Amino acid sequence: MTNIFHVIAGNLRAGPQTQRFPAREAPAPAYRGNVRMDADACVTCGICADVCVSAAIELRPVQASCDWVYDPASCTFCGVCVTHCPVDALTQVSDRGSSCGRPGEQAVVVTVTYPPCRECGRPTLPYSDALLAAAFPQAPAEIRDRARLCESCRQRETAEAMKKAMGGSYVTEGHSHGR
Repeated sequence: MTNIFHVIAGNLRAGPQTQRFPAREAPAPAYRGNVRMDADACVTCGICADVCVSAAIELRPVQASCDWVYDPASCTFCGVCVTHCPVDALTQVSDRGSSCGRPGEQAVVVTVTYPPCRECGRPTLPYSDALLAAAFPQAPAEIRDRARLCESCRQRETAEAMKKAMGGSYVTEGHSHGR
């Protein structure tokens, strides 16, 4: 019968079993490490945060930008966020990086600045031409151009297009808009 004190004594006699930095072996070629985000490609859709099983990714929108927050101490390195990113803004590095002591200790914050609306200059959500083409493959360029507008300008342009298409009058929420 093994008693816990014999196990502890055996471990103490054996000494440390971990490899110290930098003498440790290189990771395997398919190793998945910390997640990195390309702010220029990100459209702040939030899919990465939604699919993250360990809640290691969070999006914090502010007035004219959005902070993408990644905590490697909480990450399980499963790669689900990378797989589900519709614009390929996420990758995983092949380096192990440094060890983490506590959650939040090595959190990474990347700020995605919203582009200006082409009409009024107010911040609007970022877009990806590839994502828009995939979502609306048959849409004319005019529709895809509306993605570059803020919500107010997009609603105004859509209402004007509807008015033009309806011959000068259209109905919204029970209200008739005449010529």
